[in-house]
Amino acid sequence: MSSVKKPLSGQKEITKIIAVSSDKVLPADAAQAAYASGYPLTLKETCYGLVLTGTEENVRAVVKLVQDLDKNHIFVKDRGFPTGDPRRCRAVRNGGQRPGFYTLHEEISKMGIIGDALDDYDAGVEKPDAEWPARTRPSQMEEYITAELGKSKKKPEMAHLIADRIAAEKAARTKAKKAPVKTGVTKPSKKDEKPPAAEKTKSNVTAAEIQKSKALAAGKTKSKISGAEKPNKKTAAQKK
Repeated sequence: MSSVKKPLSGQKEITKIIAVSSDKVLPADAAQAAYASGYPLTLKETCYGLVLTGTEENVRAVVKLVQDLDKNHIFVKDRGFPTGDPRRCRAVRNGGQRPGFYTLHEEISKMGIIGDALDDYDAGVEKPDAEWPARTRPSQMEEYITAELGKSKKKPEMAHLIADRIAAEKAARTKAKKAPVKTGVTKPSKKDEKPPAAEKTKSNVTAAEIQKSKALAAGKTKSKISGAEKPNKKTAAQKK
């Protein structure tokens, strides 16, 4: 094809992953479309789609051809390593899953929902209001964790700790419910309490009576002393 540009020496190459999640197009169909395009690319077929390596211009052209087969159900993402790179090649690493396989597998499992949403958007379907689930209380979550940890034989001590914590919180809530309800009127403290008026009057009267009794006692003592005095010689001579 005349439109195909061959990569020059030293020209930068990129790698793209094409993930197919369509009911109409299979990964083999996507690979056939890439082969038929005639672009000089390194192509690797996978169970989920394709891995393309080549110049940026050629890779983007092939990606557009493949996506046009079912644009809402064929997805593309970048890959940091080219096809056959020994840092990612399983033949060099003696087999096993490719690094990043589990992440890609999880992403592909969600692509069907995204594709259906894009179809509804293109068709102008009204978006329904989301129904949010009821919020789970912390106590319910702790009970669930306790139940799950109780099934595991590896961490029984953690289950006991959480169970004790839940029991303590329940006891505190029960105690709070049984406690009497406090009204807005508060009783004054002992420091703020004032002595009753009767006690204050009694204390004042007592003090006055004590002073009066002291004065009377002093007067009686003086009179007794004056009456007990003996007459002098002049007074005795006059009486004779």
